[in-house]
Amino acid sequence: MNAHQQTGVNTNDMTEQVLQKYDGDTRIRQYVGMTAVIITALAVIWGLFQLYVSSFGVLDAIILRSWHIIFLLMMTFLLFPARGKADHLLHRPTWWDCVCVLAVVSSFGYLILNYSEIALRGGYLHPIDYLFCVLGILIVFEAARRTVKSLAILAAVFLLYNFAGSYLPGILGHVGFSWKRIVEHLFWGGQGLLGVGAGVSATFVFMFILFGLFLKVSGFSQFGPAKVSVIASSLMGMVNGSALANVATTGSITIPLMIKNGYKRKFAAAVEAAASTGGQFAPPIMGAAGFIMAEFLGVPYTTVMLAAVVPAFLYFLTLIMAVHFEARKLGLKGISKENIPKIKQVLKEEGHLSIPLVTLIILLLLGYTPLYAAVFQSFRLYWPVG
Repeated sequence: MNAHQQTGVNTNDMTEQVLQKYDGDTRIRQYVGMTAVIITALAVIWGLFQLYVSSFGVLDAIILRSWHIIFLLMMTFLLFPARGKADHLLHRPTWWDCVCVLAVVSSFGYLILNYSEIALRGGYLHPIDYLFCVLGILIVFEAARRTVKSLAILAAVFLLYNFAGSYLPGILGHVGFSWKRIVEHLFWGGQGLLGVGAGVSATFVFMFILFGLFLKVSGFSQFGPAKVSVIASSLMGMVNGSALANVATTGSITIPLMIKNGYKRKFAAAVEAAASTGGQFAPPIMGAAGFIMAEFLGVPYTTVMLAAVVPAFLYFLTLIMAVHFEARKLGLKGISKENIPKIKQVLKEEGHLSIPLVTLIILLLLGYTPLYAAVFQSFRLYWPVG
């Protein structure tokens, strides 16, 4: 009987409640009935499409990124309410959600259908092409507003700078750009909406998020329960894309046990938060920034991963030292023996859950690309063999 069974607490339900309460990115609609089936089917199709193009299929980079954005924005408008709590309680899409989905399919679908033709005419755009440019940019801003409003505001400020910069004095000003040049660069070019960020999201980020979700569903977060340690939080952080989700997953076990053993509530929460956040730059997976760095620098991801080993080690070593000195300051002793699981028993019952992570590290060190390693591991988790 593990810690979850002893307390009678459903950790998954607790995690969802914490995330929905404190993380705006997880305040999504909960669909039921046929609507839930349709949206689930759409998500499965998206996942299968990404697995296909990441393993067997071949698509032009711009076309792949366009399809990725179509799926991404469709799910955004179907899951994230437009007006917060007013729409959050609904179990069906609103008329405005449907309009937004139609705008997504129309704008980026038009790009997919006409990209080759526009490339053949040297990038010259007709008036209708500019119309879909503006529509695509506006619909991306609406999606950003629903998910991360602060980033939407920041992006709007920089977009406004393109128009108003010519009126600013000194080094802050520029010569000015026409609206046609701005929207053309943002929508049809390879440095705007379909730039490096979309490329990394459509390949590395998506596959590692999918890999992390497979690990979570398979029970990786249950591996080694009742361990009050920075190591437990950091390991979960290395395979999870959300720092808050890491806290909610491992923190439901580690924080109560730290408090029970005498740590102050604020200190216990701070340790868990710092450890889970640090997992985002700890090898092998790290966060999206690691893949973006590799893309910008033009180096293998393994180089970035190995460069992060020492900083990550020092970061977690510092956390462990902070915990140690706090314990000495408060005169605390270690966890009682009855609360420490036997390592042999843990490895015997749940040790197999660490195999995907170990295999992933081996594949990366052998020189395989992160995309291949993530796809390979996802296939093995979903269709186990051997």
